[in-house]
Amino acid sequence: MTKNIRKELNEAKKAYQSKNYEDALNIYEKHFIENPENLNEWDKIFYSWSLYQIYIKDCEDEDKLFQAAETVTELIEQEDLTKKSVCAYTFSVFKVLDYLYAQKDYYTLIVWLEKIDSSLLDQNRYEKDDRVFRSRKEKYFDYATKSYFECNDFERCIEVSKEALSSLNKYTNNSDIWYRWRIAKSLKELFKNKEALIYLNEVLKVKKDWFVFKEIAENYYILKDCKKAQKYLCDAVLTNDPIRIKVNLYYLAYKILKDINPDIAHKHIELFYAIKMENDSKVPEDIGDLLIEDEHLDKKVLEREIKDYWTEFKFKDKKLQYGTVTKIFEHGKSGFITSDDNESVYFNVYEFKEGKASLGQYVSFFTEKSFDKTKNRESVRAIHIKAQL
Repeated sequence: MTKNIRKELNEAKKAYQSKNYEDALNIYEKHFIENPENLNEWDKIFYSWSLYQIYIKDCEDEDKLFQAAETVTELIEQEDLTKKSVCAYTFSVFKVLDYLYAQKDYYTLIVWLEKIDSSLLDQNRYEKDDRVFRSRKEKYFDYATKSYFECNDFERCIEVSKEALSSLNKYTNNSDIWYRWRIAKSLKELFKNKEALIYLNEVLKVKKDWFVFKEIAENYYILKDCKKAQKYLCDAVLTNDPIRIKVNLYYLAYKILKDINPDIAHKHIELFYAIKMENDSKVPEDIGDLLIEDEHLDKKVLEREIKDYWTEFKFKDKKLQYGTVTKIFEHGKSGFITSDDNESVYFNVYEFKEGKASLGQYVSFFTEKSFDKTKNRESVRAIHIKAQL
């Protein structure tokens, strides 16, 4: 290498350090094209950072973003961010990952995920505007588990999700629950329904969403255990979520109930059909022969009749209890009822079916098993609370 070449490369380094990124990039690109062997390891690092600053950091041109990031991965190797604070390789690849994830391009995302060694990623979270943001390692696992599931690589989804659960020391926004959720969904796709239920019950301890109940009901239905399927189906139907987002739940209910209670099963399929017709959506072929008079369907009436059925189903074998509201927390969202048997029972205010919760109020209620996230143990909570005169 001549003295002039080394002088130019040193000038490129000084230009970068002075934040003259374009000047630095022009010099590095020239020598990389003409005589790439002249670039030493530090030249490659500064060349990579120049590419990052110009084409990757805030780039809106997809082609330039991909081309620059690809060049970075050819120039240098990924460094260990548990020992260093910066790495042009990792920063560049993650910019591509963020872009692809936003585009929901999961197949290409997997290609770029495979350029990352997750063991070299840090677990440093950061806070901004009272929000906690994921570490790079957690983001990697979020992207990877979602991508493998969406691409139907269920075995790999399970493998990476389990790796996330064993290697992360902190979880943001219940990400550990979503890893278990994806494991369960993948196991169902692999016809391992009993194993799926193990993970779903872990999810249910924290998330009481309708779709979790539905997923459990569906697994029991596949296992031909309609009794347990009905139990979780009931909880899914009785949530207060809009019926339009639960449309497929009513189709599942129809399949579970059609040989148990044909009349109520038909109401579920009518509601399913009405929602589908309202949105001009296709319906499964197996309901094509059913006698559904769509011009007479009233979604509100059907929803009320269905909820009445499931409310009776839910509480038919439960003991109705009575007690007094003795504590409401300052945030107003929950509190405690002291039962007539002198037991203290936790409640959420949304369980009040009539009126609002107030101290000293005498109420009736049922109880069900719950999970105390603060104490990390099973508990009991009051549900279907009604004020008593």
